[in-house]
Amino acid sequence: MVEAILLAGGLGTRLYSVTRDNYPKCLAKVNGVPFLHYILWNFRNQGVKRFVLAVSHLSDMVEQEVRHHFADWDIDFSIEREPLGTGGAIRQALALCRSEHVIVANADSFIEFSLLKFVHEMRENESELGLVCTEVDDLSRFGAANIEQGKLIGFSEKGKSGKGFINAGIYWLNTSNDAFLGQPERFSFEKNVLANRELHINVFKTKGLFFDIGTPGDFAGAQRLVDLNKGLFSTSPKIVEE
Repeated sequence: MVEAILLAGGLGTRLYSVTRDNYPKCLAKVNGVPFLHYILWNFRNQGVKRFVLAVSHLSDMVEQEVRHHFADWDIDFSIEREPLGTGGAIRQALALCRSEHVIVANADSFIEFSLLKFVHEMRENESELGLVCTEVDDLSRFGAANIEQGKLIGFSEKGKSGKGFINAGIYWLNTSNDAFLGQPERFSFEKNVLANRELHINVFKTKGLFFDIGTPGDFAGAQRLVDLNKGLFSTSPKIVEE
């Protein structure tokens, strides 16, 4: 069974001019549909059978929305009483997972990639920890992922120009991963785990549509991108790619 944790607990402070804190960022509507719907269907149509939603800010609204529109899906909720950071949120959600390995993804960003190929590559390499890196034409607003022989060796600061690979925010984890040992209650997965040079982190490379809705500008751009790429944004079942 393929299982996924979706990180949907962000405060969305940069998107306040859109949400006015009346609803969480993941429920902001893109072309009339709450963005979380696109994320759930994207993973569902690629074979994910069970979800754990890591929620915090306005968690009751997320739970109500999901239980109403996805009532017959296998979805559980990991509720943070206090924000735990991405690392703390993942660690808490892992306790609700049933599989040996899980996918972890952000609920406020979309990446066009083959989940089946990602899972196959991670299993073939017997990976305990892995991530998706997508190629972009302009690295200037991202931190570049430095990759050698299929392994992550670190990240460069923002500002580097030209093409390159970036962290797409999709991870592969063993549910009993030692990477979380010794971490504080609240911590950043990106800074405390991915930046740990002692860990062996496998990289799956891809190239496709990638965007998030973190800022008003990104949110406005998402409206256009979804409209131009309707085939990628299903809210109904599709045949899972072989």
